[in-house]
Amino acid sequence: MAAEKKTALAVMESFTVADRYEGLDPKLLAELQDELADLDPEDGILYRQIKVPGGGGPAFEVQGETEDDVEPMKAVEGVIVFTHRVNAYWPGTYGEGDGSKAPACSSMDGKTGLNADTGEVCNCDTCPYNQYGTGIDDKGRQVKGKACKNMRRVYLLMSGDPNLYLLTVPPTSIRPVNRQLAKILSGGTPYVGMVMRFTLDRAKNSGGITYSKVQLQPTGRLPAAAIAQIRQMRAEIKKQHQSMAITLDDYEPAHAKGQPVDVNPDDAEMDSLYGDADFEEAPPHDDADLPFR
Repeated sequence: MAAEKKTALAVMESFTVADRYEGLDPKLLAELQDELADLDPEDGILYRQIKVPGGGGPAFEVQGETEDDVEPMKAVEGVIVFTHRVNAYWPGTYGEGDGSKAPACSSMDGKTGLNADTGEVCNCDTCPYNQYGTGIDDKGRQVKGKACKNMRRVYLLMSGDPNLYLLTVPPTSIRPVNRQLAKILSGGTPYVGMVMRFTLDRAKNSGGITYSKVQLQPTGRLPAAAIAQIRQMRAEIKKQHQSMAITLDDYEPAHAKGQPVDVNPDDAEMDSLYGDADFEEAPPHDDADLPFR
């Protein structure tokens, strides 16, 4: 049988890395820069959120000019500027407290957790809350998932849009997203050089809970000039991402209203969904892992 021929992705010359102030009159730009210098410096990364809907919804919820300005989008296309794992543990059941409630313990790399109250540092791999069977549903019952929520933050840039977007991949979508990213990297192309298309599939776990599963596919390659700009942005975000606190905005359960909560699938459920019992989560990639820089 002849070997399968791979089709090379075309270079998307139309992809534009937008400059918020491009085309402004030089005098107006100078005035704006002077006024911005009067403001207190802002720490962290400015971004708009892209949320995965609950209950198996078909469209992402993409933030507009304000938090209340949300546009549904069935597909989001853009470049991954930076991505990293995060873990977060909230004691009790989901929804207790306000929507900005910080977790009791969090990790910005999926490896080392920090207790917010005591300052204690722990190993995420051996932490008892990061083991299957420790999850608690909305009625306080133990379930097969983990008490600690394993997620992945993905910073995206869309063509012609100067805003940076943050998509937090939920526990139920970690495996397909990690698998695809690892596949892309193993093929010799950094994700900063690819245009990705994110979509949602409707899925159901063994407990009958319907949820939205994040999928992604590369749709094209970036021109060299755009890659250089993305790399510069990536370097800046990597310097600051550790300061971006995790809140309940990062994690929303995938269940629809009225369904029991068990949204951290165990190994058996993931194997039944994706059919690859030997697959392990791809390790976080650093600049040294990239085929070229």
